[in-house]
Amino acid sequence: MKKKLISLFLVGAMTAGMVAGCGNSGNGSNAAAGNDSASGDVASTEGVEEGTESTFDGTYSNKQVILGESSETSGDITPFWVNGASDYDAYKLVTGMAPIENDQTGKWIENPTVLENLEVTDNDDGSRTYTVTIKDGLKFSDGSDINADDYLLNYMLRCDEMIVDLEASNLTDSTVQYVAGYNEFSNGESDTFAGLHLIDEKTYSVTIDAQYMPYYYGSALISLEPQSMDLWLPEDVTLEETENGVKFSDNFSAEYIGDKVQAARYNYNICSGPYMFTSYDENAYTYTLTKNPNFPGNFEGQTANIETVLVKYTPQDTMMDQLKTGAVDILYQVADGDQIEQGLDMVEEGGFDYLSYGRAGYGMISFKCNQGPTQFKEVRHAMAYLLDRVSFAQTFTGGHGIVVNGPYGSQQWMAEEYAEEIDGLNSYTYSLDSAIAELEAGGWVYNEDGSEYSGSGIRYKKLDDGTYMPLIIEWFSSDNNSVSDLLVTTLQQNPDVAAAGMQINQTVGTFTDLLTYYYDNSEENPYQMFNLATGFGNPYDVAYMYEPGSSNNTNAVLGEEGQQLYDLAIAMNQTEEGDDATYAENWYKFIECWNDVLPEIPLYSNDYHDFYTSKLHDFEEDGYNWDVTKAILYANME
Repeated sequence: MKKKLISLFLVGAMTAGMVAGCGNSGNGSNAAAGNDSASGDVASTEGVEEGTESTFDGTYSNKQVILGESSETSGDITPFWVNGASDYDAYKLVTGMAPIENDQTGKWIENPTVLENLEVTDNDDGSRTYTVTIKDGLKFSDGSDINADDYLLNYMLRCDEMIVDLEASNLTDSTVQYVAGYNEFSNGESDTFAGLHLIDEKTYSVTIDAQYMPYYYGSALISLEPQSMDLWLPEDVTLEETENGVKFSDNFSAEYIGDKVQAARYNYNICSGPYMFTSYDENAYTYTLTKNPNFPGNFEGQTANIETVLVKYTPQDTMMDQLKTGAVDILYQVADGDQIEQGLDMVEEGGFDYLSYGRAGYGMISFKCNQGPTQFKEVRHAMAYLLDRVSFAQTFTGGHGIVVNGPYGSQQWMAEEYAEEIDGLNSYTYSLDSAIAELEAGGWVYNEDGSEYSGSGIRYKKLDDGTYMPLIIEWFSSDNNSVSDLLVTTLQQNPDVAAAGMQINQTVGTFTDLLTYYYDNSEENPYQMFNLATGFGNPYDVAYMYEPGSSNNTNAVLGEEGQQLYDLAIAMNQTEEGDDATYAENWYKFIECWNDVLPEIPLYSNDYHDFYTSKLHDFEEDGYNWDVTKAILYANME
């Protein structure tokens, strides 16, 4: 017999007012702490000097705002393929109406603009079922009705092998993999998704597998937005309810849906968010998004004030000039120390304001751990010893950041809770001797001909098949990137790298190309090293990033190391909701293991700065709990 845990009928009451955001920042990837004990810096304009007296008469035009992004846009707006941070910001602006949303403090709550009823049932086998009834009258941007099958489609698209056949490589988020029947459906063993049920036109259910319960972040597991059936699928392809779960109709195939899917990928013109996709200019690297008249509001009923948002790539070397000349209105998450200082000077001169907040994320060197020299932990350790990370962070951030020793941000509450233990982790303090010791311990003790290493030139390691692998790492970096430039001088061309018997070859290309190689986990990938940055969202759920065999495991950490990281990440998730002490303890165990496996070298965790025209009002964000894509709904432009 099933035990009914919660049955809540929602009444349309809206939370009044806007709570000032607190917490940390992110930059595209998921994860961070969303409980009531989260702490961090309040996004602040304290110390801002006006410079000139405002002549604002209280009238808003709200016609347009231009959001400047530091990473290159690609036009690949949907997050199922090669979707960078700037593309994902555009995507978040055009999607919405999730049944569960997080508020300004990071707490996950029911969304009364969408939910008619939410029923949560704990089952005898330990699984949990969420039964969702959405309100009548919800519509996509094109005026078509939003129904239960549109919500279920988001789950189905993220794990069907047919979509993978269409070259999608970045499907699963941190919640879909926990739905009962995910593995069987995603690998083609079953044509039905057992944990999903289509109950009626406005009602669906999602059952979370018992092995993933409890879940520290609770109902965040059902926070997916609807995806339009009309947008993604031919008219005669439907979702069908069976006693074993939901399935696609029999005419569903990669070949049959392919043209429709590829059209939706780049022309996402049926939207559920506060804005709708209008166009992408590949020459200007700019998305044009216009206000969605059918968006009913977020959990507070807030709709967009500003009619048009342009999401525009602004290269680092011109971003401040573009802000000064009005080519952009907001520069979001500025990290480079020189540019921060330039922005602060502009604020002092007048006409501009800023926000600053600690980042829940970091910049890093990311390795492929399944091929090439970087598959061996000792090589990754040696590279960490050959980079003076303290000096690197100081130079890059201009003093607006710190070095971290694992996948966390400087302001996350867990890091503050375990600050003393984190200080005791291996910081890989710069040392040529330590780097050489790691390489020798790892078997990099040969010359090319198999003789004992002579003490100069490239080191080699004897592999199980009797061949010798040279210690040459292939690095792909993006162009117009100050971090890449700094790594050239501090690592690639560092004489101690050659003295250690190592060589690093750099290839430079677009950020879109970088992401293509970054998501390629095949052993044929010619590159083993990348530099980029990531942010940890809410929830801080990183298990999907280390699931053995998953395409989301971008480090391709295999074997015992990979399994250990995955198990520790799952244990962190499976803390009882509200048990903050146990969660923090489990979090530290994961960080401690990660610090030894070292699939990435953290370079910095910086303080972000948003600089924007003083014509923008009511703009408050913290980059993490409440990022720019949520804050922009409340903003007004003179």
